[in-house]
Amino acid sequence: NVQPDPAAVEFAWQHLNSPDRYIRYAARLAIERNPLTEWQAKALAEKQPNAAFTALLALARLGAAETQPAIVKSLTSIPAANLSEEQILNKLRVIQVSLARQGVPTGEVATQLIADVDPLYPAKSAVVNRELSQVLLALNAPNAVAKTVALLKAAPTQEEQITYVTNLRN
Repeated sequence: NVQPDPAAVEFAWQHLNSPDRYIRYAARLAIERNPLTEWQAKALAEKQPNAAFTALLALARLGAAETQPAIVKSLTSIPAANLSEEQILNKLRVIQVSLARQGVPTGEVATQLIADVDPLYPAKSAVVNRELSQVLLALNAPNAVAKTVALLKAAPTQEEQITYVTNLRN
């Protein structure tokens, strides 16, 4: 059983921005072993995309539902325009984990999320489209069904077709 170690948070934090996803993963695990109160504010204030998405993933995994609006505010403060495909996928992963663990938001929080990621959909990448369709359909975004049906009709593979049909079933 690993004991909390505040020094580990400081040490691990610098590695949240590593270009190596395995190092980011290990750093996140080290941070998650410590009480939320020691790192939540730092996670919400992080501005470097790799570090922010990794820290916010930890918060989405461990934070109570009341942390969701703050997570969304932090996520949406990092515009997608300058992000790589991997970073967009990491951002969408944080959203998915938050929806699964903290519930599907409504009202202003949902509107904020939709406004942030809907302009990306459809994307050039099938991988990004798969995740965007899942998130936007879960949020009941306007036009998400129409955009997903259009992608379904144009999908070149059965795998893509199944992905869209599976996402649309809900």
